[in-house]
Amino acid sequence: MNEVLQAIRARRSVRAFRSQPVEAEKVEAILEAGRWAPSGKNAQPWRFVIVESAAKREELARLVPQRNMIGSAPVTIALLLDRKAGYDELKDAQGIGACAQNMLLAVHALGLGACWIGRARDREVEALLGAREGEELMMLIPIGYPAEEPPVRERRPLSELVRRI
Repeated sequence: MNEVLQAIRARRSVRAFRSQPVEAEKVEAILEAGRWAPSGKNAQPWRFVIVESAAKREELARLVPQRNMIGSAPVTIALLLDRKAGYDELKDAQGIGACAQNMLLAVHALGLGACWIGRARDREVEALLGAREGEELMMLIPIGYPAEEPPVRERRPLSELVRRI
C-alpha cells in the first residue's frame, strides 16, 4: 500500500505524552506541512502560535478541559483563522481543517503523536496566545512523543457512507 495511504490508516489521536522535548526541526516540518494545505482562492487563512514554554503551557492547560493533554505535551500548536486573509467563513474553516490534517499526518510521519482539540473562539485562550485583531482560535494541537499506543477504532463500512447516483 502507498505510504501516504498507510499513514492515513495508521495515524491515531494521542492524548498522553512523554516529557521528551520535540526537536525544533520537527516542529518546523509540521508547520510546513500545514502551510502547504489547500485553501479556497489560495487565501491561506491559517496562523500558527507555538506554545512551548513551561509557563505558557501551564497557563493554557488551566483554561481548557483537556488540561492533562496540554500540560503533558511539550508543544501545542494553536491554529487561528485570520479573518482578514480569508474570504468565506465556511471555505476558510474547511481550509483550516485541511491544514490541520496535513499537520497531523506530518506529526505521525515524524514519529510523534498529537490530538486535534476543537477549542474554538475562546477569548481567554486567544488573549493568552496573543491573537491579533481579526484572528480567532480554531483548534489546539498538543504534540509530543507518545506515552500511549491508542488502539485502532472501528470505522463504518463504506456501504453505510457512500451513495452512487
